[in-house]
Amino acid sequence: MDDREENFEQDEEYQSAGAEKPFDIVHNNIGGIVSLVLKDGRKIDGTLAGYDLELNLVMENVKILRGENVKEMGLIIVRRNNILAIGDHVLT
Repeated sequence: MDDREENFEQDEEYQSAGAEKPFDIVHNNIGGIVSLVLKDGRKIDGTLAGYDLELNLVMENVKILRGENVKEMGLIIVRRNNILAIGDHVLT
């Protein structure tokens, strides 16, 4: 079995479990309010404005929560390797 066949089988198995692929989840939430949890403990709420092929995210109208402190920013780019979780707007 070559790599393409193995990847296809893995993709098929992933879809049959009822789960969406990460790109689908991100793409379906463009323009919506999402929350991120970062590796350093910060939590970010904002509008998901876009993403690239590496799944780096562009966020607008952002609130960054660190402990009790909240910082508001207009536009940020979050690198994929800093993100632990993406979810519905529930953090701030």
